[in-house]
Amino acid sequence: MRKVARKSIDYYILPNKILCSVVGISFAERKYTTSGKIFAYSHLIVVIAAAGSMVVPQIMLVAVNWGDLKILTDTVILDSVIMMLLFVIKLGVGCVITTIAQYIFKLIYVVARRERAKRLYKELRSLWDSADDPEEMKSYEQFAYWGRICTLLVYTLGLWTIIIFTITAAIDYFTIDYTDNNNVKTRYLPFEVWYGTDVTESPKFEIAFFFQFVAAMMSCTGLWAIETSCMTTLLHVSGQFKLINTWISSIGIESDCESTDHCRNYLSNVEANLVKCIRHHQRVINVADEVNNLLTPIIFMQILTSGIEICLSGFAVIVNDRRAEFLKSVIYLAAITAQLCLWCYSGEILIQESQEIANIAYLNVPWYNLPPIYRRQLLLIILRSQKYCSVSGLTFQRLSFHTLTNVFNTAASYFTLLRQMQET
Repeated sequence: MRKVARKSIDYYILPNKILCSVVGISFAERKYTTSGKIFAYSHLIVVIAAAGSMVVPQIMLVAVNWGDLKILTDTVILDSVIMMLLFVIKLGVGCVITTIAQYIFKLIYVVARRERAKRLYKELRSLWDSADDPEEMKSYEQFAYWGRICTLLVYTLGLWTIIIFTITAAIDYFTIDYTDNNNVKTRYLPFEVWYGTDVTESPKFEIAFFFQFVAAMMSCTGLWAIETSCMTTLLHVSGQFKLINTWISSIGIESDCESTDHCRNYLSNVEANLVKCIRHHQRVINVADEVNNLLTPIIFMQILTSGIEICLSGFAVIVNDRRAEFLKSVIYLAAITAQLCLWCYSGEILIQESQEIANIAYLNVPWYNLPPIYRRQLLLIILRSQKYCSVSGLTFQRLSFHTLTNVFNTAASYFTLLRQMQET
């Protein structure tokens, strides 16, 4: 495998490229042959089928148990709904269904907008080469490094979530646990499902266990591939705003500049640097708008379902009395919380860096010593920076730390309601 240079963008996005290629949504610059396209689409179909093999049996489980929990009398329908809801939470089915459905939507959307995503990917690669000075490159390499580290950390957390679910089920399988009524060994799959037939007997159980583990690993990889790639994109755009801040800060002005050749050359360099900042600023703004237009449906789905996921997972931590189920609920809650924090963290960084340009231009450049023409150029940068760049989800507010607190408040409201329903 060819070694990737440390200063190259490929070094920082390598984890994202590997995760995306695993699930068949790679944005490689080479053109695929006919056989390559067939293989890529076949790979994608397998990935979607793996996700479907997780969510469909869980929906069937809810549908089957609905009849068992239904109250016989017609006067207490609400109690039936409450009992069913608590049953779904106790099994952890509601959390997983929401997450997998969210992932399938994002995957299909990304595939449908593949060409637009490729153009954005090429533009980000082009922006990476905007600076050739090592000191200037450090401004956006820092954000790229954060994106790489966050990608590795959250994917590791996702893998541990699947591993914990699998280990707890395997312990139940290898531990002799007889029921009181008959000497039949109890067995649990990593995720509660219903396949339409009894799979507790060998070899059906082992086959179902293996395929469920493989499907869960593929779904986990695909989910974090999309999440971390979006997060990395936002951080790379933020890094370009940081680069503009570096350029503006490096513009020095001589207070007492007389009419000499040196002065004219110096002011000419100032003008060239300001024009470069204005043009690059407008280019990055266009890229930020393109990112917002591309990610709006994904962000909408993320914010819409995050409150439900956090609420159900948090409630499952309280409801489940078994130690294994408690551990599974805790790590699942940590994973979906990290997923939401990724979005809000990168969105907040984008807002802060785009806003910082106006402050840097006003405070770090002695504009009062500039000729009028340069003041007007600097004023253009300040005025445009006052309208900061951000990403949002349709009717929802801009993605930031404020959004994170709002989602937690919503989840807390749902949690309180469920607690009241349970007590009642």
